Amino acid sequence: MWQYIIPIFDPDVKNWSAEARLLRWMTFLWLSVGLVVLFSASYALADSRFDNGLYYFIRQLIWLWIGLIGFNFLVRLPIEKLLKIAPWMILLVLGLILITLIPGLGANINGATRWIKIGPILLQPSEFMKPFLVLQGAAVFGGWPRLNVNQRLTWIAIFGLILAGILLQPNLSTTALCGITLWLIALASGLPLSYMTSSALLGLTMAVVSVTFREYQRKRILSFLDPWQDPRGDGYQLVQSLLAIGSGGTTGSGYGLSQQKLFYLPFPDTDFIFAVFGEEFGFIGGILLL
Repeated sequence: MWQYIIPIFDPDVKNWSAEARLLRWMTFLWLSVGLVVLFSASYALADSRFDNGLYYFIRQLIWLWIGLIGFNFLVRLPIEKLLKIAPWMILLVLGLILITLIPGLGANINGATRWIKIGPILLQPSEFMKPFLVLQGAAVFGGWPRLNVNQRLTWIAIFGLILAGILLQPNLSTTALCGITLWLIALASGLPLSYMTSSALLGLTMAVVSVTFREYQRKRILSFLDPWQDPRGDGYQLVQSLLAIGSGGTTGSGYGLSQQKLFYLPFPDTDFIFAVFGEEFGFIGGILLL
């Protein structure tokens, strides 16, 4: 059991294929890079908010440890068992997504209700949906010829309800990611081109309707196209991130020496952490990371 408590040390790994071992060590590499950059990007913000510069870093370490324990559990679970529980998990997480839309039950942050608050912990159901959506999407579209009409329509309706529920939170980017993922799985499974074309047009229509009736999404797209048109308003975040990356030059200002993270750049520890990385490690560092 100790390999669950200290998940990076696992004697069973020696029996894995070379590709699996490489993916595992790449995962550890990216996690380590993320921790290093988070320490720099979040220290000033955490010190200002909590009088503890390590606040976000320590929280990330705790969740990282919990995540690796979950990782070690999942890699030991046969794929057949995961495929058996996938449809039930899809329905469970769909229920949680719909709960976020009920006033008073979904936690509203920055105008969106994508979370469920359990004590001090915020859970975002759409994130839990992603792996099970891949599994169930593969099961449904991979076995498409063996399904009867009712089974096909049922799962198409469930997938559509999932996308609609996430879109109504509203969360256009996650909706698009989940929709494109399902579409690519269906394409790889060899579904007829007429199905693929009609579903792509439907998805595009949903996106256009969402952007049309949600002003903040429209403003986000317009500010992406030209952030300098409103540099102190809708374009502020993007302008500050561009200033950060531009300030990094070729080799960067040096680790820990970002200026934009000092309360100029919004969300330097989350959404815009790459801008901090680009400022501190420059063009070369950014290219190496990518």
